[in-house]
Amino acid sequence: MIERKKGIISIRTRRSGVMMPLFQDDTDGDEEADYDDGFDESFDDLSEEGEVEELELAMEGKLVITGARAELVWHESELTGMEGATTKLGFALDAPGLVSMLRSGSVNTALVFERGQRHICVYNTPFSAFEVCVQGLVVDNRLLSDGTLELDYLIELRGNRAERCRMSVRFSEEQ
Repeated sequence: MIERKKGIISIRTRRSGVMMPLFQDDTDGDEEADYDDGFDESFDDLSEEGEVEELELAMEGKLVITGARAELVWHESELTGMEGATTKLGFALDAPGLVSMLRSGSVNTALVFERGQRHICVYNTPFSAFEVCVQGLVVDNRLLSDGTLELDYLIELRGNRAERCRMSVRFSEEQ
């Protein structure tokens, strides 16, 4: 059974530069870092530098729920610089803490967000394709319970440039 709900998707984003190094090594070299203990606190002191870009948009979209997956789907506008692209923000119902963002059209990308994990992702533009590393700081997915999704993550480009991104998504069903 597929359930489709039309509604308004409100997105607020905040992007800013962060000081390097991105990833703190709290280990003695013999074991992997435990991101569950104090993970949030280890990133509280990230300093933001450079320009801060904030964007707030509201657009028509839909929430599609299948037996195994939920996806928010919308068409990008020229305000985002990705006119002609379709964005799908989704997750498996049994793994709401692992969120993917797929864009297709004028920009093609596949990003993965998971708290405490780094994911190598692909970003294709009309000019070139490149890899980005996405480090999930916060993935608070309450999309199905109260219509909200909060993401806080770091983007590393080619190992040397970084920015911190915060995205707040709200879905309000049409009445």
